[in-house]
Amino acid sequence: MKTNNFSEILRLTGYSLFIITYSFFYYTQLAMETDLSSIASIFRGGVFAILFLGLFFRKYSIREIVLTIILLFLGVYVSIQNKSIDILVTLFLVVTMRQIEFNKIVKVDFYTRLISTVVIATLSIGKFIPTLQMYRSGNVRESFGFYHPNLFGAYILILTIEFIYLGYLKNRETYRIWLALPITWFIDKFTDDRSVEIGLLIFFCLYFILKMPFFRVMTSKFYKLATIVTIVFFSFISLFSVYQYNPMSSFWIIINKLLSRRLELISTVVKDFYPINWLGQKTPLLGDTGVIVNGATKFLYVDNSYMSILIKFGIFIFVIFILWMLRNSFSFFNGKNRVIMFCWLVAMLAWGLSENKLILVQFNILLFSYFERNKEELKCKNT
Repeated sequence: MKTNNFSEILRLTGYSLFIITYSFFYYTQLAMETDLSSIASIFRGGVFAILFLGLFFRKYSIREIVLTIILLFLGVYVSIQNKSIDILVTLFLVVTMRQIEFNKIVKVDFYTRLISTVVIATLSIGKFIPTLQMYRSGNVRESFGFYHPNLFGAYILILTIEFIYLGYLKNRETYRIWLALPITWFIDKFTDDRSVEIGLLIFFCLYFILKMPFFRVMTSKFYKLATIVTIVFFSFISLFSVYQYNPMSSFWIIINKLLSRRLELISTVVKDFYPINWLGQKTPLLGDTGVIVNGATKFLYVDNSYMSILIKFGIFIFVIFILWMLRNSFSFFNGKNRVIMFCWLVAMLAWGLSENKLILVQFNILLFSYFERNKEELKCKNT
């Protein structure tokens, strides 16, 4: 038991340092303007070493070992194809956080992310580190020290949902849910991150809908079916809109404008540059390098998680991602926290329609949240 506790503490510490490392050395404007890649690599290597060390203090079954080896080999192969370690990092974190209760992961993530966000924002307001200001329709979008306003917005979205979730564990009638409204106003006022605003409003409205008497009696089967429909819907609408987009149609022109030209950009990427294949490809989809077209550099963006996974990592990884989200959701919906978890899941899936980070654990801890259900969840199921 002591050995297992030590392993858990070590891995949670490693995860906390993982969030700190990515927050400061990868996601700040300072990291964008200053070459911190060498320092970042050192810190990231140290974090992975801590997480890997934690694996030696717990027991494994033969099935776990075989599955882990297969997943990591798959991650290595896709990473070589894509020239990016994103999928390998996600798989590594999923494996290393095995058998740690979701509550503990959320608490560590919340406090680490909160402290990191406050420090970065404070340093940017005090002009100690650079920040980024963007303009849209005459409104100033502030990044608060992060390299993009949408990234700051993503952190606020995650912190808000985690804060509400932690309150829900203590009292399922928590008043913390009302925090979503002023946070939405704050995001609209200072960052104008519409994907975060929509995610928070969906979370807020869905929570109260599911608290209505009609939905209170719904069983886990209802939530499982609703999850399948939601994931299939978001995936289908992403694919359908990209392949059916017509720049001559007034309908698609309006939709494209509402999505800040995302639809046109993604359709161009798929049809003209990087068609979807089975195991991914090297793609400059972040707009940092671009591709040369007729002697000019064209920057390519795919701000949609479903299409980004398909283009960058391929159909095979996309299917695994969908099945993994479903498997995890089905496991958790057997417990008493199904309402808040379903709201969290749908909010993140909706956010993923206009952001490309849904497959990254540093933005979507639901990827490993159901690896091991909480003890109280298991008690609830057995009583």
